[in-house]
Amino acid sequence: MKLYKATGDKFFKEVECENNPPESFVKLKLSLICPTLSDVAIFDGKADVAYPRVPCKMATAVVSEDRDEYGLKLGGKVLLNPYIDADGDEENAYAVSALYGVDEDGFLRDFISLPPDNVVPFPENVREEEAVFADIVAVALKTIKTLKVKKGDYVAVIGGSLLAIVTAELALYYQAIPILITSDSRYLKLAEKAGIYYTVDESKENVIMRVKSITGGRMAEHTVIHTLPNVTPNYLYNITAHGGTSVIAGMHTSFAPRMECNISEIAGKNLTVSGVTSAREEFVAAINLLAQKIINFDGFIDKIVPLKDAGNLFAELSEDPTVYVMPAIRV
Repeated sequence: MKLYKATGDKFFKEVECENNPPESFVKLKLSLICPTLSDVAIFDGKADVAYPRVPCKMATAVVSEDRDEYGLKLGGKVLLNPYIDADGDEENAYAVSALYGVDEDGFLRDFISLPPDNVVPFPENVREEEAVFADIVAVALKTIKTLKVKKGDYVAVIGGSLLAIVTAELALYYQAIPILITSDSRYLKLAEKAGIYYTVDESKENVIMRVKSITGGRMAEHTVIHTLPNVTPNYLYNITAHGGTSVIAGMHTSFAPRMECNISEIAGKNLTVSGVTSAREEFVAAINLLAQKIINFDGFIDKIVPLKDAGNLFAELSEDPTVYVMPAIRV
């Protein structure tokens, strides 16, 4: 079994490790792995994790042996649930948000053994290039539910990212009206392809005036800001209607850029602001949404490399984490 441990200084230590798991664990061969910005932060040594650490928490795999007691067959395609079971201790924050690839070694490897609860067969009509994004769908779903979106509400989603795109797509599913705001033309094009009618290029337009025009002057009932280095946090209150709700969203808490805004303005508008960085409780629902084919994933993966080139890919991402919409590693 080969795995890649980030040492915290922009280097992977390739390790050969014997695989002697508990008998209850399921043996798997990794198939497709998608590194996130947080995984790059782990590679760079900028994340709050214990080093060395094997990164990556978004992956699909193939079952390596028949496990009839779990309904798993040799060669069956499965999705890896990244949330770690903490023995039902739901009062402990670890039980809610602990992840493979952050709190324990993750999926950047060729083989792994996991508890059966972390091995999820995905529906036959779902491609692995879709299934690998289940956790992004889960976080987006929790974000929409936290906002308490209603039919006809305007939802302004700020940030050029796949989380932003999926959140906007789910807003459409809930019959709300999403407005995607970014200066990155790649995500504006993905939004258009996904049927998101209202987009705002913040590099060319006055965002506040544009949102006011779209909403008939009332501004957005809800806003979502993805914690990215290049977002404008002042939009949190500038484009949200009085009494509205906002979510500051991210994929997990091991790395997030510093964001500052005038919180007195938030109080002045009587806004409700929440944070969402994990979605353990929405993971199964996310898989059901994948099966319903309500999200368009075309164009999400724009770079694929073999596992042996993972170090080179991470080195490239270290120089520019946004060079690809979503890179993938084929095992």
